[in-house]
Amino acid sequence: MTDRQDMQQGSPITVGDIQGTGIVVGHGSSASVTHQWPTARAEAAELIDQIIRQLELQRDFLADPVGVLESAEAARSELAAPSPRWRVVRGLLRGVAAGVVGISTLADAVDKVQALIAHLTT
Repeated sequence: MTDRQDMQQGSPITVGDIQGTGIVVGHGSSASVTHQWPTARAEAAELIDQIIRQLELQRDFLADPVGVLESAEAARSELAAPSPRWRVVRGLLRGVAAGVVGISTLADAVDKVQALIAHLTT
């Protein structure tokens, strides 16, 4: 029996537990999915970009400028992933926060990003 004959006779399609985005089942089925970052996620990414720029300008005032900058860049990279590992992002931001303790504008910016990340993961 061909697939066309199966379809004409109404053969059922049996599937298991399917989870995800843009999943379709059946002959000729298609899906188109466009992922858009929620506003809070886009805002968090922009804030991390601003923090990175400020870290580069404030290098002389940081105890470990290379480490703090690398942590911020890694957090930004992880945030840009299709499925960010939120625990990793939070851990990296804690490291950035510890490295900018003496610079209030940077500490405040990191706090704001951490609050946005907390909002995204609840």
